[in-house]
Amino acid sequence: MTDTSGKSGAPLRLHGAASTVDGLVRLHAEAVQRRTGLALAVDRSNAGKGLADLVQGRCDLALASASLEATVSAARAAGLAGELPDLRLHVVATSEVVFVVHPSNPVKALTWEQLRDVHTGKVARWSDLGGRDQPIAVFTDAAASATRALVRQVVLGGAEYGPGAVALAAVKDVNERVAATLAAIGALGLEFVDPARVAVVQTRKVERPLAFVSIGPPAPEAQRVIDAFRDAASGGR
Repeated sequence: MTDTSGKSGAPLRLHGAASTVDGLVRLHAEAVQRRTGLALAVDRSNAGKGLADLVQGRCDLALASASLEATVSAARAAGLAGELPDLRLHVVATSEVVFVVHPSNPVKALTWEQLRDVHTGKVARWSDLGGRDQPIAVFTDAAASATRALVRQVVLGGAEYGPGAVALAAVKDVNERVAATLAAIGALGLEFVDPARVAVVQTRKVERPLAFVSIGPPAPEAQRVIDAFRDAASGGR
């Protein structure tokens, strides 16, 4: 998404998390551009790629949807190597990660311990959780996504995903694959859930930030954009 209408100079480049683009940037970009007088050029990918782009000088701010630790982990998965600069996370709003299953699945609630065991492969059949006697199909967001890294950090307690967990190309694909697979489970941002096609599992809330990442203190124009998005997301309060 690039909008330079009525703006002069090079646009401010925002690269990264699809969740932050869909849950924050697209909702308020027009108002932020009016308020700041700056054009925004948005590249919607994932948090790992966005952070790699920031470190490599391809954008002005990265978009993140998890802690800085989880975002760095996602960037490492995207191929970022070497020592990192002074990265700073600027939280603007919050969102939620949820776990979804096929609507026909009789399992409607899981503890974090059960979710950890499912995603690490310790529990491999739904019958062990009160469901049908069939193998569990685990789908995750892309390996370089902050959503996958956040679930690993918060719910899995840092444990690795099991070898059977399938990382998909994009977060929206999690909803699609779970909707088409009777024995599936997947984690995704609440904003990507289609409640007509998948069922959200009841569990403890997994909250996450919608944020920008800068190298050191943001440049003045970048700070104006961050402040404008924060104000817009809070309703001007």
